[in-house]
Amino acid sequence: MGKVLQIRVSATTYDPDEVYRQWPALSRLSWGEKHYADLKVVGVRELVAALEDKWKFGEDWPQDLKNSLAKDVGALRELDRRLEDALADRQADAADRITYELEDALDELEGLVKKQTFLTP
Repeated sequence: MGKVLQIRVSATTYDPDEVYRQWPALSRLSWGEKHYADLKVVGVRELVAALEDKWKFGEDWPQDLKNSLAKDVGALRELDRRLEDALADRQADAADRITYELEDALDELEGLVKKQTFLTP
């Protein structure tokens, strides 16, 4: 890395609208209906953070929903932490692999939420 020119490895969501299309139930749990989310930064990593915040601090989620998602929300957060570590260590290949794991975990959680009959906010 040069003195002036620096190298950064980062992960961003190319199309934020795709987050709502890909994981609509999780997006609604995190941000509400899409028009409310339009005022917020929406992305895959932001979805993981929002789910964790809602799980920890949200009072609008029923307790049975929180109980059901506890393990999965923790797993998502761990994947996001591993992604952050890989990015910080400039391990683009590892970061790339983790993004697939993260998206697969979100797919599974989306399916779980859709199967449940929670009274979602």
